[in-house]
Amino acid sequence: MKYAGLRVDIDCVRDAESLPVLLDMLNRHGIKATFFVATGPDNIVRNIKNCLNLSPLNFIRKKAFKRYGLTIFNGLLFKRQVQESKNIGLILNAGHELGLHGYDHYNWMNHLDSKSVEEISALILRGCELFEQAFGFYPKSFASPGFTVNSRFLSVLDDFGFSYSSDFIGECAFYPEIEIEGKVCRTLQIPVSMRSFGELNDDGLSDNQILESVMDKLSRSSPFVLYCHPSYEPVFKPAFLEHVLKRMEETSKIVTLGKIASGLKDKIS
Repeated sequence: MKYAGLRVDIDCVRDAESLPVLLDMLNRHGIKATFFVATGPDNIVRNIKNCLNLSPLNFIRKKAFKRYGLTIFNGLLFKRQVQESKNIGLILNAGHELGLHGYDHYNWMNHLDSKSVEEISALILRGCELFEQAFGFYPKSFASPGFTVNSRFLSVLDDFGFSYSSDFIGECAFYPEIEIEGKVCRTLQIPVSMRSFGELNDDGLSDNQILESVMDKLSRSSPFVLYCHPSYEPVFKPAFLEHVLKRMEETSKIVTLGKIASGLKDKIS
């Protein structure tokens, strides 16, 4: 049996607020997915600087504004912490997998390269502490915000005992090698197979082109891992997302990334 996975990133409070739509969809299909929740402040408003050079019309059309609306100001006005969102408990109640998506999503994405090994380790540790406080257990898996990685991050990731991590976009699971240190990391990487529909639409790809890419990667990626956010694909493209899930189910059994990782460790160690 060929396995596939669905990875869902909760970057901000808006993602958490949108969870019921996706959870209902997954329940109808009998799919168990893997969710990664960011911890710390919801600083998504700071990404608005990336849109300041757009015309007003193009700013409104921009996926970020469409996805967040006025809730983009949650962190600025209300100092809300992502992991404290009540809806995240629905993930665990429904039997899905929940992992850690770092600490302070914006800071990680934009400033990781300026941080020392000690600072990166402290960020991961803070994320683990907030995760455990919120959910009552230590995170078993990790996903780097924005797929932002470097050798310093990889060098400390093994210290936290995660069963696997999902920090890359690629076609197969692997153990990273840090060339300058000649070190092979002990934390298995389960990459996503492609960028999210929203990101690909922003790049000008049509839904038909995205579907063609899905079908191609389904045949080549081992395993195939689809990637989305609760506040975009299930809300603005529900029919397309359901269609893709059905196509995945035709060729594979959709399971959590944790189950995929446990089945692969012996094979590629």
